Amino acid sequence: MIPASQPNRSGDSFAASNYWQRLHPWCIIRLLPRMQRIVVQRFRYRSQAEDYLKALRRTFPNASHEIIFDPVSE
Repeated sequence: MIPASQPNRSGDSFAASNYWQRLHPWCIIRLLPRMQRIVVQRFRYRSQAEDYLKALRRTFPNASHEIIFDPVSE
């Protein structure tokens, strides 16, 4: 799986990562067992997410990925 970047949760870097997430609300998630999910990547535009999803489905045909809109509230 292509790893998602994990933000550092301390001080200014948390505020910067929260701002970055607000600018990139479209997410590709991988569905896991027991109703769990993991964010694979975030995008600013849905069209970018759709293109990336096509590549993921070719690379990992047995994995279950979906596009969601995930607005981050403060």
